[in-house]
Amino acid sequence: MSASVRSSRIPLRNVHEAVVDGIRDMILHGQLEPGDWLRQDELAAAFGVSTVPVREALRQLQAEGLVTLHRRRGAAVASISASECEEIYRIREALESLAVHWAAENLGRIPIERLALLLSEIEIAEAQFDDVDRRLDLVREFFFAIFQASEKQHLLRMLSSLWDLTNQYRRYFSSRAELVPQRVAKYRRLYQACQAGDAEGLIVVFRDIWALREPTLVPLLREEEAKDSRQQAPGNPE
Repeated sequence: MSASVRSSRIPLRNVHEAVVDGIRDMILHGQLEPGDWLRQDELAAAFGVSTVPVREALRQLQAEGLVTLHRRRGAAVASISASECEEIYRIREALESLAVHWAAENLGRIPIERLALLLSEIEIAEAQFDDVDRRLDLVREFFFAIFQASEKQHLLRMLSSLWDLTNQYRRYFSSRAELVPQRVAKYRRLYQACQAGDAEGLIVVFRDIWALREPTLVPLLREEEAKDSRQQAPGNPE
């Protein structure tokens, strides 16, 4: 973990919130990866604070699902798993369905020009396939430009938290080059439906996106779990 943490002095604002935001950002942007142990003294030194706000921040991040606290062993970045991925994505699907149906009631609230610009930037970023963080941020902004048309603030806050929880899975899937054509095609269809004012078409595309998870994404994680299990088995030369 020490190689991932860079010194980042906190400005004069709420220390607890600053530490929470700082650690969360390092997790969401891959500086701290699933399973990495989080040493309170190293984090405290990196942020220029005592271990007290770090300990409190780790408790909050555990409540958010990003950190796991192990009794007498310390804290670690939450590991990814196929079962958790399936659970979180199903919850996300249910809430996104609400957001999309509400957004579809008035597609005029969707910023089409902004959506077009984001789509163009996503296509470039996907083609270059180098800056994962930029790709993830662009895609999130693209989707939320649609969700925000629902104008349901409680729903949007819940969705934002769920997207945080799925960020490590999104990072893993984003690294799979074979999924790029499917992803980009879906983004284009979403834009086309919004541009055409096609509410039913928008809902259909989202259903297609959600349907992709079961046969494609979850099996990829199960394969990864099986590979890790074989590597960790007693007597394995690796």
